[in-house]
Amino acid sequence: MKSIYACLVFTISLISCKENQKKQDNELTSIIKRNTIVIKGSDTELPMVNDFCTSYKYEHSNILFDISGGGSSIGIEALINNETDIANSSREMKLEEIERAKKNGVNPIPIMFSVDALAIITNSKLGVDSLSTEELTKIFSGEIINWKNLGGPDLSIVIYGRDSLSGTYSYLKDKFIKAPYSASMNHMHGNAEIVNAIQNNLAGIGYAGVGFLMDSKGKPNGSVWAMPIYIKGSRAYSPYEMTAVKKGDYILTRPLYQYINGKPSSKIYDFIMSELALKGQEIIKTHGYFPINDYQSEINRLNGL
Repeated sequence: MKSIYACLVFTISLISCKENQKKQDNELTSIIKRNTIVIKGSDTELPMVNDFCTSYKYEHSNILFDISGGGSSIGIEALINNETDIANSSREMKLEEIERAKKNGVNPIPIMFSVDALAIITNSKLGVDSLSTEELTKIFSGEIINWKNLGGPDLSIVIYGRDSLSGTYSYLKDKFIKAPYSASMNHMHGNAEIVNAIQNNLAGIGYAGVGFLMDSKGKPNGSVWAMPIYIKGSRAYSPYEMTAVKKGDYILTRPLYQYINGKPSSKIYDFIMSELALKGQEIIKTHGYFPINDYQSEINRLNGL
């Protein structure tokens, strides 16, 4: 009888311990969730935002980050489905994406936190020193197919670009080329992959955020040629010219976005404000990007930041 009683007590104690452990695990999971900021989206923004997170944690050790890339469309889709706190996007959300979000009870709010000069890149030994906007459009649409037509060697042009989930892919096509890409374009997974392909192919041309062409001090690393671009009748501007980028003279200039769902919680608000503060904008410079201008700051303010 005593052994049965002892066994019963042991079983009850075991069940109680398991229930207590489960309760503790649930409480821990809840704490982690409350203190975690989820960020998804743009590969262009990923290295820079990673550094924001690292810097922020020095002063806010209780905050955790779950950050991943995959492309702007991945981040936007996650925001639409309420699966991320912040969506990194190197393009504006499309009208149909905003409408889908609102149907799901999500109110997308855009924040401009950096400015990117999209660089058109070629092999440094190609020998073509600049391109017009018209020539650029004809290359990426497949109308011009040989470098000899542009003063270069007799080589068939090989185009490298991103996949359709990339914000950079959409930006260049919709805002600039305004035509379908050439059917022969090689679709790569990220900026670094495009840069590597161009380094190893004399006939290659592609595009990448200028930050991917910089060293750790924010200076051009010389791995590829960043093509100066000109509008017919005007001079060519390089994506490395800060003044030209700020003024918009370098035509392939765009703001980089983060989207949030409505009025941010104090946790999200504080993190975003740290990105927009002087220290955050200095991090932007080390990655080869440019701080936002007064107009963009005012748009952010009107959006509640």
